[in-house]
Amino acid sequence: MKRQLTMAFFVAVCSQFLSMSPAFGADSGTVPGWTVSEVTVSNSPIKSCVATWTKSEPTGLAILAEGPLLTLVVSSPAFEHAKKEDVVSLKTKRLGVMQRQAVVLSSSYGITTDSDVDAYLLDEGPLTLTIMNVDYSFTLANTSSAIDMVRRCVGQPTRADMEAKTAPSFPVPKGWEPLDVGSGCAVRLQGKQVDTILSLNNDDKVLLIAGRREWNSAGEQIAITVQFDSQPAGSYTGWKWNNLVLLLLVDDKDVAALRKASAIRWHLPSGDYTAEVHDVGSALDSASACKKQKGTSTGH
Repeated sequence: MKRQLTMAFFVAVCSQFLSMSPAFGADSGTVPGWTVSEVTVSNSPIKSCVATWTKSEPTGLAILAEGPLLTLVVSSPAFEHAKKEDVVSLKTKRLGVMQRQAVVLSSSYGITTDSDVDAYLLDEGPLTLTIMNVDYSFTLANTSSAIDMVRRCVGQPTRADMEAKTAPSFPVPKGWEPLDVGSGCAVRLQGKQVDTILSLNNDDKVLLIAGRREWNSAGEQIAITVQFDSQPAGSYTGWKWNNLVLLLLVDDKDVAALRKASAIRWHLPSGDYTAEVHDVGSALDSASACKKQKGTSTGH
């Protein structure tokens, strides 16, 4: 369930994926088969651009960049229905079939790209997406160049830039991983059911985050229950965004319980998940020390 995380999840929880009637600006560039345009989204703090595959009418395919977050978007009038989420199958001849949860907004399906989705986009075609038991095939070309261009459009590094970038480095407990979150600091512990990510906001309050590759949701508040070890479970308001569930801990008692925890049990609308953890207090101290050293903050 390993993913690259960025500051996007701290900012993007305040906005909905494609829910603000975006307007397309002037073309930012072209790659054979693709057109890259900037998207103007009212009141959004994140710059957005879209790479549109020009050979797929009447079903549209595009790659949307919102800051560092990339989303594969498939659109068709045939998709109009009331669901907010649905399962989409992706298939190529070499890679076989993979399923992903998609966010559904009006006539568009949005699938957050991770390394596996990326592999399907870059594989030799055709790429077949199965939506509501109907197959839609796209023989894509120059996809890698289109992704690089749409990333440059939003001021993000290209694939080559990212591969050349040195991994973030600050001391963390064994098993934990330091994360590159822009100007802030975070740590992650991979888990069998969910990953655990820890960071701090502007006010040095703890952000406790659960991540799971298969999740894919628009930003929205949700009611959740979290239990640390055998402590009484607490009810909270959290945020769903992309493949993450975020919880801001404002009670010092909760933070104290988290620091000593060996198990974190999440009760979410999608089900129950347990994260086996260790050295949480030391991991939080590492993120805090890194944040202070940078002299900046991660943001809310």
